[in-house]
Amino acid sequence: MRLRPTPWILLGDTGALTEPHSSFSAADFPDLKQASQAAKTHSSQSSSSHWHYLNHIRNFQHNQPARPLVELFGAGYQDYLQNPLQPLADNLESITYEVFEKDPIKYEWYERAISAALQDWTTSKKTGSGSNGRIVCAVTGAGRGPLVTRALEASRKTGIEIDMWAVEKNPNAYVLLQRHNATIWQNRVHLVQSDMRTWTGPHTKTSSSGTTTPTPYKIDILISELLGSLADNELSPECIDGVQHLLNPTHGISIPSSYTAHISPIAAPKIHADILARSAAGDAEAFSVPYVTMLHAIDFLSARPPLAQPRAGLDQPAVRSGCGGGMPDIPLQPVVREAWDFKHPIPTSNLLPPAERNPTASGNEHNTRATRLEFACRHRGVCHGLAGYFETVLYDPASMLGVDDALPTTNTSSDTNSKRQKVELSTNPLTMDRKSRDMISWFPMFLPLRQPLYFPDECVLVVHMWRRTEGRSVWYEWCVESFKVERMKSGRAKRIRLGGSEVVSSKASACLM
Repeated sequence: MRLRPTPWILLGDTGALTEPHSSFSAADFPDLKQASQAAKTHSSQSSSSHWHYLNHIRNFQHNQPARPLVELFGAGYQDYLQNPLQPLADNLESITYEVFEKDPIKYEWYERAISAALQDWTTSKKTGSGSNGRIVCAVTGAGRGPLVTRALEASRKTGIEIDMWAVEKNPNAYVLLQRHNATIWQNRVHLVQSDMRTWTGPHTKTSSSGTTTPTPYKIDILISELLGSLADNELSPECIDGVQHLLNPTHGISIPSSYTAHISPIAAPKIHADILARSAAGDAEAFSVPYVTMLHAIDFLSARPPLAQPRAGLDQPAVRSGCGGGMPDIPLQPVVREAWDFKHPIPTSNLLPPAERNPTASGNEHNTRATRLEFACRHRGVCHGLAGYFETVLYDPASMLGVDDALPTTNTSSDTNSKRQKVELSTNPLTMDRKSRDMISWFPMFLPLRQPLYFPDECVLVVHMWRRTEGRSVWYEWCVESFKVERMKSGRAKRIRLGGSEVVSSKASACLM
């Protein structure tokens, strides 16, 4: 087995290993039984007998599977705490865009979603909103343009002409978009430097009486990549709300169409110690920040056997040792529960100006959320905080054609009778391998508790979490309670509250709209 930091292999009680490494080839690697027999044969030589065991270890090293792409990409980022991005308040640096663009999965899946949407639109005989009935596609928050490139490629592969728009507020990224349009996209993209929420929408210029008048029209397919580690923490709902009035009201498509936040309580002593050190160094808000981090040295506090026995060789999420309860040969799965969801487009009644809905409203109340989740914990432990993940549906054919009308896939000729599936992304450890294996764009989120919460065997942890909004700010609040469940003589269950954490609020580090 390979250790994460070097040295990778530790050997003990081997004596002096002086035989040269070059005298062995890969074909000479023995298994453990062969190494034992060879050691007995050479037992008269104090040191050489150990070389057969060393080669057995080398056999493990030689034949072990390659590291997952996520692990290779995240080397050095395990349990490293990062503050969430503020894409609306700040202009991201070019290196940040470059890191995102290295993802081998996300943009491929986006292209699949756009291709499916174009095909379904055409097959349904719907007329596009653009000139000559062309389908209007708009990438809002285009960054350096990877989604624009994928949309144009989807148009080329499907043979469906589109009217392409790209909106970006970052002036530095906009300069690169102009260069791409001139050198890569052959000036097929209409570029707009604007905050998507103040954009007036696509338009054509018509001339009459010597004056030029812009004629606006609607967007048919709205594309964005505004998701964060908890789906909505980078204000994707608020951004899409601001541009939804430009979407075709009859059958406009949003990619992504929905996303859900997922939560699980964890023990993370290393991360807790790092945050504690920050607090001791004078950071008063160290425990009030929802951190983005590649969770590594953690234990899931609530775990259960899988619903179906997984195939041999599949990687299993790390769970608490000893949770098996007499079933050590059955790998357990962490319990990860859905907290809330967002869907796009939403009913337009929710997007009316505040004055028309409620004079005292901020206009964003429809994006507040609250949840209460229960997690059964069989063995005692300590909760240091919550792990946050997300899942998203980029495109669902049923939303365009209806459940019974989903089109056959066109990927392969042998698969023409199968139904096209939803295009989805996930960081949830239970579904990531199935929906978007090797995706590296998003690390999980860690929401810390100020004081670790200790609990005994056979407990239930209850997680309360809220998504708050006020004016231009959006933030989270969370807390955890522990309950002991006892059976009474009557057979009824009695729940006794053992303790709970204080409510943690990230308002001081809220994401700004």
